[in-house]
Amino acid sequence: MKKVLITLILILGSITIYAQNDGQWGGLYLKARISDKLGYYGEHHIRYTDEGNGFYLHKSYNRMGLNYFVNDHFDIVVGPAIIGKFNQDTGYGEQDPYDQTTLMEYRIWHQYLYHHYIGRAKIYHQVRIEHRWEDKVDYTKYSNRYRYKLYAYIPINNKHMSPGTFFVSPSVELFMQDNHTHSLEDLRIYNAIGYKFNETTSFTAGHMWTYNQTATSNVFRFSLYIDFDLRK
Repeated sequence: MKKVLITLILILGSITIYAQNDGQWGGLYLKARISDKLGYYGEHHIRYTDEGNGFYLHKSYNRMGLNYFVNDHFDIVVGPAIIGKFNQDTGYGEQDPYDQTTLMEYRIWHQYLYHHYIGRAKIYHQVRIEHRWEDKVDYTKYSNRYRYKLYAYIPINNKHMSPGTFFVSPSVELFMQDNHTHSLEDLRIYNAIGYKFNETTSFTAGHMWTYNQTATSNVFRFSLYIDFDLRK
């Protein structure tokens, strides 16, 4: 318990130190177990960005997939993703707020997730590969992105992630890409505090620091997780 409390203090400290309100993300994560081997997986995000003039809607993410459970520790997801990029500068006007457009991005993605326990902490290793078709103002660009995410769920007031449990969830994720000037696309460090309401629903809120080749940013994220087991 002492180690868990120290981890919680460090997470709260990081939220305070880096609170600059560069972005706010809201996320809905859906899972539905259809059979012993198959399920549905979905991620739906709304993302707001502040570049100094107040928050505006920046992106929407809708990611869906068919989940295949290989065994109790390993599963695979494959599916499409549709991303809307709003208020994008067309490049034809100089500082013209009306010279904006909406650009779309379409992806085929596949994910490989392995999880195991270390003490009371459940550790996840997530590999996600994305094949992307990005609308630009004058053309469509194809590229691939490769992601590795290490994250954990650590219960605080219970030994397991049962209903009524508060938990912390630290994570780090590395993004690499091809067909771009730089291979490193992004590095994200995210620390969240969560609560499990019941067997199907939990919520997290936390701070994410990101780094890429042009900027760093601080994002506050709020996520709702709904997990159904339709076999019952």
